[in-house]
Amino acid sequence: MPWTVNRYFTLAIAIIFLIVGTTGIAYSADMQTGHMLIFDVDVVHNMMHFLTGVVAMVVAIMGPTWSRTFNRTIGVIYLLVGLLGLAYPVLYFDGRLLGIMHANLEDHILHLLLGIISLAIGFAAERLPGVATTSPPEASIQDAG
Repeated sequence: MPWTVNRYFTLAIAIIFLIVGTTGIAYSADMQTGHMLIFDVDVVHNMMHFLTGVVAMVVAIMGPTWSRTFNRTIGVIYLLVGLLGLAYPVLYFDGRLLGIMHANLEDHILHLLLGIISLAIGFAAERLPGVATTSPPEASIQDAG
């Protein structure tokens, strides 16, 4: 199976999210808000990062078509999470985004950037010149006569 831009990006997401999730879980193992660099974290936020990393690793191993689909999907999800987070007062309950996890402005900006980059790679990467495609080559048509 070829290694495409989508597959490399999915692998990078896997590695980064596994590191961030594991570090965050070790750093803030309770439901209290912790601060990792400039980002707010809690156990739910860290588990989401860790699980995203696990899924990304599995998808990267499965192949380029799965990676493209993953990048498109994760792009939509993270773009929505980032946009929802920017609607700050309306969607925060008990100090948590949608009542689920702690997040701050820096988290929302990072989520938006990840969503935009994932969507761009998921939808446009195979159209770039010199980039391997994941579609099978067309069968040649032979004359019957």
